[in-house]
Amino acid sequence: RRRKNKENFMRIGLAQMDILWENVQKNMEKAENFIEKAKEHEVELLIFPEMSLTGFSMNVEKTTADWQEQVRFFREKSRDSGITLVFGYPVPVKKEELQRHPQWKRYQNRLAVAENGEIRMSYAKIHPFTFGQEGDYFQGGEEIVCMNWKDTVLGGFICYDLRFPEIFQISSAQSEVLVIIANWPTARIDDWDCLLKARAIENQAFVAGVNRVGEGGGIAYNGHSVLYSPRGRRLTHFSEEESLLIGDIDPLQVRKCREVFPLKKDRRDDIYRKESLFTV
Repeated sequence: RRRKNKENFMRIGLAQMDILWENVQKNMEKAENFIEKAKEHEVELLIFPEMSLTGFSMNVEKTTADWQEQVRFFREKSRDSGITLVFGYPVPVKKEELQRHPQWKRYQNRLAVAENGEIRMSYAKIHPFTFGQEGDYFQGGEEIVCMNWKDTVLGGFICYDLRFPEIFQISSAQSEVLVIIANWPTARIDDWDCLLKARAIENQAFVAGVNRVGEGGGIAYNGHSVLYSPRGRRLTHFSEEESLLIGDIDPLQVRKCREVFPLKKDRRDDIYRKESLFTV
């Protein structure tokens, strides 16, 4: 499969992976296979699910024991393959941060972007999933981040963040590609499908949502990873199996969409920021 126009189009790969529970070494082997296949298909940006090498485990001492090795793996693979890699991992909060904020939880759930052997962006999940006990162990992040990549801007979020549209509006003031990595269960997959498409349309941005498949910690996952256009058109095929999904994007589509239909100009941020919207 070749790009239509190498000057304009960028190729994105979605690594819909069956993450082996808390098995970092075996998952590295799986990830390496995805990277090799992505290189064969000329993928430029390859996105893995949340907690890419461990699964969504609350066994934090085990899953964070080798967090530096997890990061090093993706850094080295980004350098060796020439592909920009988006991945997720759990990490202990830095000691100096805990000294400044003694009330904080001791861990964070992070998304990172590795390019040419370097970490270009790091994001801490703003909304820990308290329903799944994540909030008992993980401290919510405090920054919305984005980065320049080739001829566009990437913003990154994690799983449960998808349910909070405000942060996507803030990010898409600059971001043209919104990435969401997840371990989103089969039981609520309809929500995932609807919210991803909505985030694309309301932000006039490409949305790349990458979910895992298989079973982990007694929870079933069925993928539905997808790449949406700024108008909410699906750009990848549908799959519930472990697979590499590939789609091409043209950032000019975002700029044209926002120019022709200037939705954001009609936002009323002054109203949205008011503490009370109701009168009696």
